[in-house]
Amino acid sequence: MLKSPDWHLLIVWYFFLGGIAGGAYFTAAIADNFGSPKDKSVFRVGYVLALLLVSVCGILLILDLGTPSRFLNMLMNFKFWDPMSIGAWMLGLFGAFAFASSVLSFVAGPGMAGLRRRLSLIGTIAGFFIAAYTGVLLSATALPFWREARLMGALFLASGASTGMAAIALLLYLFGESTGEGYKKVKRADRYAIMFEIVLLAAFLALLGGAALPIVSGHLAPLFWGGLVVVGLLIPLVLEVSGLSLPGVVPAALVLVGGFILRYVIVMANA
Repeated sequence: MLKSPDWHLLIVWYFFLGGIAGGAYFTAAIADNFGSPKDKSVFRVGYVLALLLVSVCGILLILDLGTPSRFLNMLMNFKFWDPMSIGAWMLGLFGAFAFASSVLSFVAGPGMAGLRRRLSLIGTIAGFFIAAYTGVLLSATALPFWREARLMGALFLASGASTGMAAIALLLYLFGESTGEGYKKVKRADRYAIMFEIVLLAAFLALLGGAALPIVSGHLAPLFWGGLVVVGLLIPLVLEVSGLSLPGVVPAALVLVGGFILRYVIVMANA
């Protein structure tokens, strides 16, 4: 009999915050490289948010492993065949890029700006890995449901992009930047990210077929349909498209709730 890993909420939070970190860094890099000077607040918030969250992810991973020495051992002894070792190394690498980008975002000068932009494009690759590899890791197991979920990595990546944009929009709103051009661009981009995530989720379920029963029926179904699909995806999208005069914090917060629920139901499907 296959035994499910002894995972709990620490891992769910690790998956969730790692996705936001990767999505926030990607959003910041796009704003930095292809935006205007008016987007400075977007990439500053995105880089710093990615740094803070990847630091929290490191702490969560250490707590899950039990002792800091186990985490340090994975960093000092790289094993290309061990997904956990690869994940720990990529977490450290992404953290280094997020730190450099954060520092350089507050340093003036065209030379520093050029260096920051080049670094961010490379760092985005590490950010994408952090956002997606947890889904790929789950789908590579022999456990039911996970092994059939071939689009899980892509779905986690799309969710990471959406939640990363939502987190930046939420912070910009709280910092009083809701009238800025950068805020409007992030909100507009998140609208399309949500649409893409809905399409991927539909394809994910279609490919799973009957194997999707652990999340679409039973005790996880209310969370999946009500929490993820309705609250986390459809309502934020309707609010954004309709232009209803609700505080900008509402749709962003709902997207973040949906991103957490997505990872929760998938991890707990084999609990």
